[in-house]
Amino acid sequence: MLCCLTQAGAFHDGGVGNCDGCHTIHNSEGGMSVAASPGHWLLKGIDPGSICLNCHAGLGSQSQPNVASADGSALTPGGDFYWLTKTFSWQSGTSVGSSHGHNIVALDYGFSADGLLLQAPGGTYMSADLTCTSCHDPHGRARGAGVGGNLPISGSGSYGSNPSPLTRFGTYRLLGSIGYNGGSHVQGYFFNNPAPVASQNEAVPFGESDASHVAYGSGMSEWCINCHTGFDTGMGGMGGGGGGGGMHHKAGNNVHLTPQRISNYNAYVRTGDLSGSATTSYLQFVPFEQGVTDASLLDPTSTQGPNSSSNVMCITCHRAHASAFRAMGRWDFDTTLLADSHPAVTDAGVSGSDILYSYYDRNISAEFGLGQKQFCEKCHGTTGP
Repeated sequence: MLCCLTQAGAFHDGGVGNCDGCHTIHNSEGGMSVAASPGHWLLKGIDPGSICLNCHAGLGSQSQPNVASADGSALTPGGDFYWLTKTFSWQSGTSVGSSHGHNIVALDYGFSADGLLLQAPGGTYMSADLTCTSCHDPHGRARGAGVGGNLPISGSGSYGSNPSPLTRFGTYRLLGSIGYNGGSHVQGYFFNNPAPVASQNEAVPFGESDASHVAYGSGMSEWCINCHTGFDTGMGGMGGGGGGGGMHHKAGNNVHLTPQRISNYNAYVRTGDLSGSATTSYLQFVPFEQGVTDASLLDPTSTQGPNSSSNVMCITCHRAHASAFRAMGRWDFDTTLLADSHPAVTDAGVSGSDILYSYYDRNISAEFGLGQKQFCEKCHGTTGP
């Protein structure tokens, strides 16, 4: 694992990377056997997702790029694919693991395609093709380099900051940009929208808290519709209807928070407590975009709340990878009081620290009170729409 982490570090720091971190020159190098098909590009694993998890699976997340833990402890901004393996049942319901996130294909690690949703909601991207490289370009070819480039060029720009000397600026988290093919294993699929503008605190590059988090600038929702195309109505933001089915919360660069929403967000501390201040109102469970296109203007350590340039995005309410809750929710969408969230202590399927990790190591009942309602209130207040 240390070998892999060292190689991954060189890759993300903008160097040429170690090709043999992912590829084997000979079919059984190091005792590793890969599929004989040329379509597997001599990868050190059965599929691209497994290659990524060779270095990005493990315990914890604060200092290592882990996105698939064995216990829910990878408290990364995108979430932990661990939750795909967890189904919780109680007397009146069930929360199925496959509903907790993007069902990536990484067979070496036990992750397989979604058996219910055969393609992206609102789009045509096939679930059987969904893997880490569907969203992340493993070679970091982006922003000025063209999708045909060969060398990893993300530099420190992988976290959204300025690149290191002698490196070229890539995209946040190596996300595929305009022209990206959704993974080389997918034929005829190309992204139409650029990668989002965002910045992560490089001191804690894989953690998330109110005071150290991803600062989102713009373009997150637009990037999501590279695959979820039906959620783009072209009228005031994503999610007004269309191929996603039914009506949905609008999101996007044009969906600016109204003065009332801004006031609600900045004053809201918890249900029944509106004593907050704009300078300390940021809540990790309800992030927002700041409406800027220059990553150098973003401060991922700021606790400042939104202003008139800020807007709603898809991941204001959802996580990009997976969460403990249905629909990748940042909180449990299916309960009135968050104290009644599932997983709960009496649920079948609960183990270890599932309950605490579901809310990112924060005891919701103790911190917010037993009367805490859904975090929709952060923007909408307690009086409805």
